[in-house]
Amino acid sequence: MVLPSHAHIHMIAVCGTAMGSLAGMLRESGYRITGSDYHVYPPMSTFLADLGIEVQEGFNAARLDPAPDLVVIGNAVSRGNPEVEAVLNRKIPYKSLPEVLRDFFIRGKRPIVVTGTHGKTTTTALIAHLLSHAGYDPSFMIAGLPHNFNRSYHLGSGEHFIVEGDEYDSAFFAKHAKFFYYLPEILVVNNIEFDHADIYDDLAAIEKAFRQLINTVPENGLLLAGHEDETVAGLLPASLAPVQTFGLDAQAHWHARDIEITPSGYRFAVYCEAKPWGIFELPLLGIYNIRNALAAIGAGAHAGLAATQLQEGLASFAGVHRRQEILGSPGGITLIDDFAHHPTAVGQTLESIRQAYPHRRLWALFEPASATNARATFTARYIEAFAAADLVVIAKVPRPERARQDEPFSAQCIIDKLQENNQTAWHIPEVAAIVDHLLSQVQPGDVVVFMSNGSFGGIQAQVLTALERTTG
Repeated sequence: MVLPSHAHIHMIAVCGTAMGSLAGMLRESGYRITGSDYHVYPPMSTFLADLGIEVQEGFNAARLDPAPDLVVIGNAVSRGNPEVEAVLNRKIPYKSLPEVLRDFFIRGKRPIVVTGTHGKTTTTALIAHLLSHAGYDPSFMIAGLPHNFNRSYHLGSGEHFIVEGDEYDSAFFAKHAKFFYYLPEILVVNNIEFDHADIYDDLAAIEKAFRQLINTVPENGLLLAGHEDETVAGLLPASLAPVQTFGLDAQAHWHARDIEITPSGYRFAVYCEAKPWGIFELPLLGIYNIRNALAAIGAGAHAGLAATQLQEGLASFAGVHRRQEILGSPGGITLIDDFAHHPTAVGQTLESIRQAYPHRRLWALFEPASATNARATFTARYIEAFAAADLVVIAKVPRPERARQDEPFSAQCIIDKLQENNQTAWHIPEVAAIVDHLLSQVQPGDVVVFMSNGSFGGIQAQVLTALERTTG
């Protein structure tokens, strides 16, 4: 579909990170953009307003009169939405977010697509930074805010487009993974675990989606695959493209040896096909981030970057918003915000922070905000995931209706098991009560980690402000 210059595009549910980024890209390309959403508030509302994008609160079919040239429908809305119904009734052209991203921006570029259950955002940001630092000026779209850039997207003059390939569904009319639209030339598959229980029945269904994605990489492309992940390994025979693995095992094509902990992260030697390739420094915590870095190094090398360019780029990487982000240390209490919302990510996050702060009390404050976490799916695994924490607080499920007919998540069940294991743990449903409880219990030297893929009711800012006020 080719739209005329300055065509009008209306976006339904525009205030999420991905839809907001797409709105910005379309606006920069010359289109007139309008949008609708519930809960229109900063920072996204301010960001869109600064770009000249009009966003209105709520949904109203009258906003489609006169009809726009195209409507982009986010995956957060479904049938019954008044604007969706008007689009269908009036036969106004519409697309999903990944369709628009492919047709307007990715097609004609050399796409680098980063996928996997964990590490997508950090790895995508790493690759974008490595190519940008080397002067390649790539385009990119990241589901987070990298600190090396002033926003989550960029339309560059270079030939590459780097995008995070999400396995979540695309729209109510496209109940399949977003990553199918992204035409990967280089495909990164970090790892594969069961997640998104509202979309996939089991791990086999997720494997099928990844197998189909792998089958779309061209023969002159590259598949970069996590070496230590058994599920990923089982899918590699489906690739007709060359395969390079990455990991900490010496059998991986790209692997790390001689890992040393530094004040800011790690120093390690990178080997390519068992040959020394250089010494790298990574200013991030967590062994899993070394795997993310190896994937980024492999992608950068395939794109033409030299080892020295990759070394310089990696050392200057500043991380991503809400990925082990230190918010401050008022009164000697370190506050860290993280996006962890799967038991593997929760466990890895807590273990890496424990490694960084080995002699300090570690608080884990967790909001079960994802659709999968509305269900009891990961109950047993969360008991293990919180093992590295000294004190655990689990909030309520913000949207319990997402459990549908499945067994609902029980925070109290997890708390009871943790207490049986002699951990100090509480189920405190409301954010205000959690703040009060934390302020009454926290001590100088403590490390407090907030973990959620939602807003967590703004608890991070509330605790930071309260501690700054009370500790001077």
